[in-house]
Amino acid sequence: MRKVLLATTALVALGGVSAASADVSLSASASWTYDSWSDDTAAADAASGATTNNTSATMDSDFTISGSTTADSGMSFGGSIHVDDGVDDDARMHISDDWGQISFGEHNDAAKASSAGVSAFDAAIAGGSSIPGNSTASGVATPMMAKGMATSTVIGGEAKGQIMYTSPTVNGITLRVSQADAGATSKADSSAMGVVYTTSASGADITLAYAQSATDAAGDGATMIESDASAFGVKVVYGDFTVRASSSNAERKRQNGTIMSDTDTNEYGVTYAMSDVLTLEAVTMDSELGTNGTTSGSAGVAANEGAGDTYEASQVGVKYVPATGMYISLSNRSYEYKDANGSTNDGALTRLKVGVTF
Repeated sequence: MRKVLLATTALVALGGVSAASADVSLSASASWTYDSWSDDTAAADAASGATTNNTSATMDSDFTISGSTTADSGMSFGGSIHVDDGVDDDARMHISDDWGQISFGEHNDAAKASSAGVSAFDAAIAGGSSIPGNSTASGVATPMMAKGMATSTVIGGEAKGQIMYTSPTVNGITLRVSQADAGATSKADSSAMGVVYTTSASGADITLAYAQSATDAAGDGATMIESDASAFGVKVVYGDFTVRASSSNAERKRQNGTIMSDTDTNEYGVTYAMSDVLTLEAVTMDSELGTNGTTSGSAGVAANEGAGDTYEASQVGVKYVPATGMYISLSNRSYEYKDANGSTNDGALTRLKVGVTF
């Protein structure tokens, strides 16, 4: 309660406006997720006598308080605070006018804000394509996600010390640029940009997106890691069908020039809205770590960079909306992870999710 009162007070104080003249709102969502999976890693753990449980149930709740006002000049400004499972997750503010919008605080950077909309798995019913329970309780040599492996084509991220500019949309083109400061104890500052183009042709709504991001090394040492990434994608909405296709490349390298990982990822997906209450989907993706001169080393050790590792996943799902503001979804994902040593991890995940917004 104290956090809510403080947030409301801050929003009211923003711009020196009164509570009566500010548009303040509260939105919330909650979801319950049940996962059940099986794969080679889980089987090896069980065979070794390790205690494993290939099911999980999780609960998530989110609350957002937001407020905004418009000055006599036409300029608008406001802010918001997002509380995730009772924790102050992020706070932000924005200033908007005919020249566009400047936003401050923790939010998606320019690359993530631009690339997320064309990612099939990011928009999927069950979310990202990562392997559930990606750990090895018994220590047996079964593949795990190596560093640098991607589970979607979304690039970029979030940072508290961030500022982003979003241009007005002109002839269907929207430009975003952002910069984030890592703070006093790290030099891992990041920058990002994204361009989104929307148009219509022959009854279809088309979105094209391109994004880039770069993160400096946290320090000056020759072995400290810096990274950069780029992504491109397209989304086409035609009637009840939505088709997405995207690709990305991400590179991690030491400051002495040694490439640690070079990852190429592709995604494809189609969604069909059978009715106002029922939606079907099918998505697939593949990712490969480029060779950096060494193999993955000890399989089953996620700290290794990996080279030549591959990951493939495909998913089908259905989403049912029994009432406005409520949904029930069921999906099944199959996946295969193969490291450069030849070890594989085949598996499948079934996910049931119930969510509400209010």
